[in-house]
Amino acid sequence: MQKIHFVGIKGSGTSALAQIYARMGMNVTGSDSSDVFFTDALLQGAGITHIVTPSADNVTDVDMVCHSPAYGDDHIEIKVAKEKGIPVRTYPEQLGQLMNDKQTILVSGTHGKTTTTSMISNLLLKTGLDPMVVIGSKNYDIGSNSRFGDGYLVAEACEYRRSFHNYNPTIAIVNNIDFDHPDYFHDLEDVFSAFQTFVDKVPATGALVAWGDQELCRKLQTVGRTMFFGMETDNDIYATDVEESRGRLKFRVWERGAELGVIEVRALGHHNVLNVLASVCVSRLLQVPFTDVQAAFGEFSGVYRRFDYLGQFDGLELYDDYAHHPNEIETTLRATKLSFPEDTLLTVFQPHTISRTKKFLEDFAQALTLSDEVMLVKIFQSAREQGDDAQALTSELAEQIRSRGKKVIVVNNLEEGADWIRREKSSRRGLILTMGAGDVRGIAEQLLSVKA
Repeated sequence: MQKIHFVGIKGSGTSALAQIYARMGMNVTGSDSSDVFFTDALLQGAGITHIVTPSADNVTDVDMVCHSPAYGDDHIEIKVAKEKGIPVRTYPEQLGQLMNDKQTILVSGTHGKTTTTSMISNLLLKTGLDPMVVIGSKNYDIGSNSRFGDGYLVAEACEYRRSFHNYNPTIAIVNNIDFDHPDYFHDLEDVFSAFQTFVDKVPATGALVAWGDQELCRKLQTVGRTMFFGMETDNDIYATDVEESRGRLKFRVWERGAELGVIEVRALGHHNVLNVLASVCVSRLLQVPFTDVQAAFGEFSGVYRRFDYLGQFDGLELYDDYAHHPNEIETTLRATKLSFPEDTLLTVFQPHTISRTKKFLEDFAQALTLSDEVMLVKIFQSAREQGDDAQALTSELAEQIRSRGKKVIVVNNLEEGADWIRREKSSRRGLILTMGAGDVRGIAEQLLSVKA
């Protein structure tokens, strides 16, 4: 295979995989929207410059087509490729192929995959283990969402549509198991079943690293070694004496009752303590000295859209976060208020997908009451969803939040949101946190007149 074409090449996963293949010496082309995304610069940095809008002509002379799972057989390029007998694989299928000859560290879990994958990648990079990396967002230490290397392949393993069943984990990490993607999974039992099937793929020579404080994670079975992490002292790796202030964490790490030492890291919230502990488990499996682990976390620069500091607008500190599930929102907002106790917080939330918003409407409302004020941006509607319920459902969510005693501002788009903040918040102090899986970060970027 010499030439591979990526459909939806600007997506977070497909762009990372495309960069890997380009660095392997393949001729990589792609198609996508003409809109500019953060991945445009990353693709260009890997020498991928032939990116066009979708057309049948794009697949006339390629050896293979890889496409984002967001697209199906009705996409013109996928349809034509299949008619011509050109091999077609989804992103998860192609990533699975890449794993065939590699030892892998695969990070799964309903929440925290990107941050944990970034932490482990940074750890392996800083300790000379030369990882190959595929992440769902930009890692500031790597400078991209991918890295080509000869060591372990470190990648996110997403449960949606059971994508991670395409993968072969040497070390499987399960951060947590929660009910999400109600358009696909029936219930929590269905989600757990998907995770167990993933863990079943761990070989006897491999390992499962799982959150030991969660009963569902404790129920997972594997033929390999098991290591549990958490805050409770019955875990293999656990933390005590957690301190956090203005976006930094400091805590003591223990291994089965023996103190390893103190870790300090640029992050906030107990959920990130857990992400670090999962990474420490991996370091113990790979026999990395703990002093090297401490140094790597001391230099960790963070991840794009994971409580990402953007800058200052007048007296306001602007942050951005990808949280789009009620539990993620609650966790992030609690951590923010704990880390910045004196700051007034305006959360600018853009719900992501109609199906998720309908399913968790009251949970979203309750989670958002942890903010001092809330701005709602009209729901970011998935390409998979038909109809126009977004406006009415956004208004319904606003009423649910108001009924809980919180002030809510509703805007239809990013421009309206930025204009309201310029008009109402100028010369005030506090935090503004844009939040959601869509393009809500654009409000902060407009305020700062910068692009990511």
